[in-house]
Amino acid sequence: MSKVALVSPPYLDAYTRNSRCDLMSPASSSWYPLWLGQAGCWLEGKGHQTILIDAQACGMKRQQALDAITSFNADIVAIYTGRLSEDSDIAFGDEIAATGRTVVFVGPYASANCSGLLAKAKTATLAIQREFDLPLEELASGATPLCVRNVWVKDHTTGAITFTPPRPLLKTETLDQFPLLTQYFNEHLNIRNYRIPSEPYPFIDVQSGRGCAWGRCDFCLWTHTFITGSAYNLRSIEPFMQEFDYIRTHMPSIKGVMVQDDMLTNRRALEIAEALIARKNKLRWSCYAKPNSKLTPETLSLMKKSGCLNLHVGFESGNNAILKEIDKGTTVEQALEFGAMVRESGLRLCGEFTFGHVGETEETMADTLRLAQAINPHMAHFLVMIPLHGTPYWDKLKQTGTLNAEGQPSFESVGGPSAKEINQTTKEAYRQFYVSGRYLKKVIQNPGDLFFKRLGLYARVLVPVLGRKNIYTARN
Repeated sequence: MSKVALVSPPYLDAYTRNSRCDLMSPASSSWYPLWLGQAGCWLEGKGHQTILIDAQACGMKRQQALDAITSFNADIVAIYTGRLSEDSDIAFGDEIAATGRTVVFVGPYASANCSGLLAKAKTATLAIQREFDLPLEELASGATPLCVRNVWVKDHTTGAITFTPPRPLLKTETLDQFPLLTQYFNEHLNIRNYRIPSEPYPFIDVQSGRGCAWGRCDFCLWTHTFITGSAYNLRSIEPFMQEFDYIRTHMPSIKGVMVQDDMLTNRRALEIAEALIARKNKLRWSCYAKPNSKLTPETLSLMKKSGCLNLHVGFESGNNAILKEIDKGTTVEQALEFGAMVRESGLRLCGEFTFGHVGETEETMADTLRLAQAINPHMAHFLVMIPLHGTPYWDKLKQTGTLNAEGQPSFESVGGPSAKEINQTTKEAYRQFYVSGRYLKKVIQNPGDLFFKRLGLYARVLVPVLGRKNIYTARN
């Protein structure tokens, strides 16, 4: 049996690596290391010892993280890389590999370009593409890297990089064998290090299935590089419900559960709601959906009854041509209808709206702001798109010469808005949505949640929104 360190390395303050895209978060959001945690569950279930080091969330400095790995006497160190932090992550891995420990780069960002990542590395020689739970356990059990599927191997001498054959995505039979993620997080992390503005504090992440039933949006890192395609592989409902049972029994301080499935379908949402109602669940929970998730009013009503608080929805654009270009699978008309249906159910709608898509103009960006105002969600996030390597969105920008030197979308060369103009539009959208009579009415109706609990958040976000600083905080 091996000792395996699962590491989200230290980087800059306010950097978040574990969400669906990495960014510098003005709100200082901190997401759970979902994929590292699940790998830890699998490894411990097979008898290995693990340590989970989320250096970003706990404020651990570089040397402290290195010392923790040394103190644990890790045999293998899995490093979850980021986009912005990639060079720092590689240097961190090289320093560990130089001590004789096996270093493996993992996660969606590594999966986007394993060969490029290993080409940069000086001493680290391994990376795992896509799901890394089983390959990592095989390596921990002593398998030769070239005999483990999904692994990229760099030859020490020649520098040649080899990729072993891919393995199928994990299905229900295997996912049901994973130990409880909530228990693993409870034993390995300080849950009070994690917070996101929309969710009750403290909260915890869970996952009922891997992948997205739609899986085609041109900007999404996970569906193009990690759990690829229109795959939505589910845990059986009873093993998933045991996560809630564990929280209720062993984590009484938890006030909210975030179901981190990319998009709940109507069938899965209904299963979760009915199971929680049968358990007389009192925990608040939230989830993601899309206007084309086909959630019915009846399902939304049951979700509300079962304790669902927030429905997070990526509306993206208010222009049908843009929605078609990004292969979102939705229309503006669907968005308006879905928004009204969610509000009618009593669930809180958290809408995400994005600027900087291929084909964007001043008018299409104005359409998006008008859609946000028409839907009038409980919370709205206005974000500049991040082009992520390995996605069709990245490829389109590269092919059209509309990816600037800072890695931002910039369309002035084709008669569209510049990166600066897109950023300014994003700031203006925040101002028009939140500094408005419509939002003031919400605050008056719910001052506890929308004002007093959010004073710290407003203070952190106000400077970049109102000032000159770039608020390049985007979604994938």
